[in-house]
Amino acid sequence: MGRTPATIVVLEESAAAQELIDQTLRQSGDRVLISNNPVEALELANRVRIDLIVGDAGLLEGSDPHVVEQLHLVGHVLYTHVRESSRLARLHSATVLQSPFSLEELREAVAAALRDRR
Repeated sequence: MGRTPATIVVLEESAAAQELIDQTLRQSGDRVLISNNPVEALELANRVRIDLIVGDAGLLEGSDPHVVEQLHLVGHVLYTHVRESSRLARLHSATVLQSPFSLEELREAVAAALRDRR
């Protein structure tokens, strides 16, 4: 079942994970913007309409809470690499994709997150 292509920011520290997520989402027709810095991701979101942020929970939890709050205001956030104790994921009632995950699980989680944001 297809979906409308989206503009997605991938906020991830690992270059290997960035590449896998990027390739997977581009195969679905999405426009993908990559960042490993939450402030940079917020700057992107201020210049481009963002449909979804796929963000590493560890990276977001170590960031300035104001920046994270602003990211949640910009677009729906799908948290990856989430520990059970992820405070941010619970606080924002965010969509969560537990690691390790398959590429198919990623595609399904992104599609669900995009539906949820509407």
